[in-house]
Amino acid sequence: MDRRRFLGLSTFATASLLGTNLISLNSCKKDNEQTTTRRIYKAIVIGSGFGGSIASLRLSEKGIDTLLIEMGRFYDVTQSMDTFSPTLPPDRRSTWLKTKSELPFGLNLSWPQKYAGVLNRMRYTNLDIYRNICLGGGSISNGGVLLEPTEANYNKYLFPKIPFEELRSTYFSRVRQKLKASKMPDDLFNSSCYKFAQVCLKHAHKAGFETIHADSFYNFDIWRKEKEGKIQKSALKGELLYGNNNGIKNSLDRNYLADALGTGTLTIQTLSRVVAITFSTTTNRYQIQVEKINEAGIVQETMEFESEYLFVCAGSVGTSELLVKARDKGTLPNLGDEVGKYFGGNGNAFAIRKNIDEPTGEMHSSPPTLSVLDYSNPISPIAAMQDILPIGLDLRMLLMVGQAYNEYTGNFKYQEDLDRVTLDWKFGGLQQSKESMTAFIDKMNAANGTELDNTLIREGVSSTFTYHPLGGAVLQKASDGYGRLRGYQKLYAIDGSMLPGTSAMVNPTLLISALAERALDNIIKNDF
Repeated sequence: MDRRRFLGLSTFATASLLGTNLISLNSCKKDNEQTTTRRIYKAIVIGSGFGGSIASLRLSEKGIDTLLIEMGRFYDVTQSMDTFSPTLPPDRRSTWLKTKSELPFGLNLSWPQKYAGVLNRMRYTNLDIYRNICLGGGSISNGGVLLEPTEANYNKYLFPKIPFEELRSTYFSRVRQKLKASKMPDDLFNSSCYKFAQVCLKHAHKAGFETIHADSFYNFDIWRKEKEGKIQKSALKGELLYGNNNGIKNSLDRNYLADALGTGTLTIQTLSRVVAITFSTTTNRYQIQVEKINEAGIVQETMEFESEYLFVCAGSVGTSELLVKARDKGTLPNLGDEVGKYFGGNGNAFAIRKNIDEPTGEMHSSPPTLSVLDYSNPISPIAAMQDILPIGLDLRMLLMVGQAYNEYTGNFKYQEDLDRVTLDWKFGGLQQSKESMTAFIDKMNAANGTELDNTLIREGVSSTFTYHPLGGAVLQKASDGYGRLRGYQKLYAIDGSMLPGTSAMVNPTLLISALAERALDNIIKNDF
């Protein structure tokens, strides 16, 4: 069958037709049922973002009995086209176990009870971090942007000992093909729906900047149907941050995860929070303690699984928290000191330009597509995406998201008295990014007669939060070049934690995915 139909089926039908051993997803489990699982698996994958989904497919297609554990719920896009929270007004499906939405600026609304929504704002000292918690991870509510770093930037800021040509010749194209990525067709970009990006393009060129159009894993055939009124609008009404309701985005549950389920050797368990990892020298297996929760976050039961191979793919924050806690509590004592280090926010900085002298459009459509390059910035190299302001009014404003090189990185640390992991991040840790973004925006404004807005973003340029958490288990530091964590065999970190706080001035999705594909090729060949 066509694996892309995965989201169009009920969970029960998916499990039956694709022949899975067991699938314990939220949409097929009644409140009074108990989850039944096998205790021992050959491999366990924690987390279903880009790293976890790639690991799940590559393991399961080799016939390796694999369990995928996801803390969030499964959001099944159906014909009702009402799966995710609308952008405006947000509802409980927008936010992870909170009673209000938590956007960094703009409208936030409340509701009576906590719910397992898709977006979590984690508040650390001096830095807030946004991450996705749901099956499919960041693919559900990111911008679908796929950009390669330049070879020069990759070699300077990332991994000169991991050949860039290997990524470019094999793995970037493999990921694009799997996600069905493409550039936005010219006629769509030049339509009234992208007036905001057209204005930015003109302004960038007037300021002397180079621009590029990003690949995207949105389905532009569906985009056309939206524009022609043949299907319910999603991209055209600015849906992005909380998910797209009409299936326009080729998220991971439509490709990597659907194909992994089709092998019959993958088990998925959602709404399951990993609380501890231990290695048993008696059995030579990893033991994973899991709390099964309901959609309100209330623990229903405690479970334990074992595996010979363990892939920690819970994202930079989740992976760092699990590994640092296990090391410092003594359940994985041989993990090195490099675990938990080199965390960064990919240089994220945010600014809005105002007093644009022409319309920018009432509704800014997703996906974002235009990236403006300022690699010769006097502070540090930066690229800025023209993002969307989907509010339904033409304010003649343009929101830009910068990705600058930011030298400072923080560390995750275990606090024994609180029994939790915190982030050691100094005040102004993204100051370099803020100054770089300020210099970039000043040049854009000077060339185009526009101004920096300080109403929606009070400080003008904000660098106190990030949507791109990276680092904590960095390649060639905490692990080898393929994610094998030092100190243990058959233990891997494959996700955004592999990158040293930066992805070299691009959105990190493509780079994380390519490195994950490369790692799994090597691991399956040599470790199994």
